[in-house]
Amino acid sequence: MPQKKFILDSLLNIIATAIPLVILQLVALPVVGATLGGSQYGLVVTLISLFTLLSLPFGNVLNNIRLLLDNEYKQNKTIGDFNILLIGAIIISSIVVTLGTVYYEGTFSLVSIILMVIISCSNLLREYTIVTFRLNLNYKAILLNNLVLGTGYLVGVVVFYLTGYWQSIFIIGSGLSLIYITRNSNLLKETLTTTKLFKKTSYKSFVLFISIFLKTILSYSDKLLLFPLLGPSAVSIYYTATIFGKIISMMIAPVNSVILSYITRMHKISMKSFKYIIAVTVIVGITGYSVTILISHPLLHYLYPTWAAESLELIYITTGSAVLGVMSSVIQPFVLRFNNINWQLLISGSNVVVYLISVFTLFNLYGLIGFCVGILIVNLLKFIIMISIFIFNFRNTN
Repeated sequence: MPQKKFILDSLLNIIATAIPLVILQLVALPVVGATLGGSQYGLVVTLISLFTLLSLPFGNVLNNIRLLLDNEYKQNKTIGDFNILLIGAIIISSIVVTLGTVYYEGTFSLVSIILMVIISCSNLLREYTIVTFRLNLNYKAILLNNLVLGTGYLVGVVVFYLTGYWQSIFIIGSGLSLIYITRNSNLLKETLTTTKLFKKTSYKSFVLFISIFLKTILSYSDKLLLFPLLGPSAVSIYYTATIFGKIISMMIAPVNSVILSYITRMHKISMKSFKYIIAVTVIVGITGYSVTILISHPLLHYLYPTWAAESLELIYITTGSAVLGVMSSVIQPFVLRFNNINWQLLISGSNVVVYLISVFTLFNLYGLIGFCVGILIVNLLKFIIMISIFIFNFRNTN
């Protein structure tokens, strides 16, 4: 792995992710919250979690599988499969988003449903097609794309002011981003046909989808669960408490895609290198936690003055959960690349079981704080399991 280029690409990807993320979390959504109020904002946050829960796993799966199997498709001189899987993903995502929108809004609004489906589909397409740049290790293009995405969010804020539709922020942002990607990619122009690799690709996609979906549930189902349990105002308080932890986790997460892009070209990794990666991850995690706690108090009071005090009561726990999630995500590419893909099901499945037990038990005992502690326990367990699986398989194969 060329170290200098890897570091440069990681920095480019972090900056690329930070630009739209900061605009969305520190500009666009606070404007929505201040305009709509705590209760309505809680519904907005819940609906954002809904479309993310679907578009992220589907798009991310196709992205990673395309990356992992690209050399095999080139060696076989074959093209196909992926757009068929993409169409299937879009259909499933649209159906579930429609049902979810009706459930959380408590009414049938055709306009809301159409807007939510557009957001979900455009995000899914964007998550997949951006693999074009990852295949070529072109992280400068990813940076330019995310500048377009961030600009779209800002334009969407203006449209929100004029129309009252918060969905315009995501539609314009992802729409402009998708236009940029498709102008530099031929992925969507590939033939709608199956190849001899379709069965293998479909199986790996299915296994990885279940794994990523279960993982995404742990990240986004908190709002989806809290909405019916405690109502939209509690969702606003909880979400605000997780903002800075999520920003750090989502800024560090791009390193994973860079790691996977590079290690797909590697045949093995030494235990010494893996231990070094863990050590660096822990140090960065502790630093990130300290910085987050330090900046949270003044910034939350500025961004969300109405319910900042209640959110700050949860900040130490929610930030710890986010940091542990980041540390796990850095380890995941190595588990994915150098171990059987079925391990992903064990990791995600065990975490969902622990999630259901710990979160609901502690919620019933201690309310919202117990809910947050339960999620902290889940993320700690996931980090330990991932390291254990890698070490176990490494010792059995070396």
